[in-house]
Amino acid sequence: MRPLPAYQSHPVPADPCGAFVAFNEHIQPAANGPLAGTRFALKDLADTIGRPPSCGLTRLPSPPPVSNAPVVTRLLDAGASLTGFATMTPLAYEPSGGNPVQGRPRNPWSGSHICGGSSSGSAVAVAGRMVDFAIGSDTGGSLRIPAQCCGVAAWKPTHGLVPVGGTMALAPSLDTLGFLANDCALLLGIAQVFDAGPLAQISSVCVAQDVAASCAPDIAAALERAVSALRSIGLDVREAALAPLISACDRPVMTVMQAEAARVNLPLIEAGSLDPVLATRLRKGLSIDDETLQAATTDLQTLADDQWPALLGDADAVLLPVMRISTPRVEVCEPASASFSARTLYELSALTRWVNGLGLPAVAIPVGLDDEGMPIAMQIVGRRASDLPLLKLACLLHHVLPPMPSPPGLPGMPR
Repeated sequence: MRPLPAYQSHPVPADPCGAFVAFNEHIQPAANGPLAGTRFALKDLADTIGRPPSCGLTRLPSPPPVSNAPVVTRLLDAGASLTGFATMTPLAYEPSGGNPVQGRPRNPWSGSHICGGSSSGSAVAVAGRMVDFAIGSDTGGSLRIPAQCCGVAAWKPTHGLVPVGGTMALAPSLDTLGFLANDCALLLGIAQVFDAGPLAQISSVCVAQDVAASCAPDIAAALERAVSALRSIGLDVREAALAPLISACDRPVMTVMQAEAARVNLPLIEAGSLDPVLATRLRKGLSIDDETLQAATTDLQTLADDQWPALLGDADAVLLPVMRISTPRVEVCEPASASFSARTLYELSALTRWVNGLGLPAVAIPVGLDDEGMPIAMQIVGRRASDLPLLKLACLLHHVLPPMPSPPGLPGMPR
């Protein structure tokens, strides 16, 4: 395992951004390990001894666990220290970071812009330098969206690579646990803790230029900068038509997500304990019958087995933006606001959810700022089980791209 930067333990941080719902007071890490000295935030959907996760809700929905979720155990055994439990959107079913119960975490880059969700507090804690890395989940982009909004890196693993036992399910066919960090090298070290396969080399990357054509101009320009960086490190860069595959995935992905989320959360829907907006969204999935759900699952498997390999050819990965749009302002994503845009909320995951539908690994890295001074991120998507090569490539890009500035910060945020 490659050496990681030196880290030191720190006291519980100040939290002016609302990244945490609670701090850890009793769970201790192993004295030694490859992640010793690092601090992490845990998206509040995983079991820890004696504390059931809130899952973004008012009341804790389960009795106190008697063991830690496997993902938490693995990190503690590697020496990482749990700082606290990060805010999330209710049931991880909202992409902007909104939470009517626990509040919306504030983006360290701009309090007037969304932080992204559903791994909202996880991304804010990393961007605000309150922790070194954070656990999040990604069912349709919930790691990569906040990574762009908050200017951090994210690793969405191959589906099934990181154990999901002891964590809240949303749509099990799509759910993936993953990680956010400022340092791609740290993500690579975490991946090695999770036995993420051989550290092979990526030599050729397809660029989704047809997707770029539908992006905001500053997003498209950032993609070109990333392409130049790839070429500067000697990669074979080719064009690919990715938009048809994204379009083909969209309906079956949304069908699976809505149907499985409704089935998983049916007891909460029937109990009448959910926010009315969330309950209404979840109920839509109850109208999807089992036959339709199975057909959507079959369609995604066919796309993963046939169309995705055909698009790649002998290339190793594809590069595209995380989002077509710049990070929106909060009022645009608040249902109670006169400026609310359901289309914008839907657009946040337009370029991410297809990856979950095909069970692929992806790494998001910040590549610069948009015209409003907010971060822009690109995602590199690879074949199944190519997680380590993707992370290694992200590390190389991190070194050749211009360094990201620090976020301007909010009052009380650590510098």
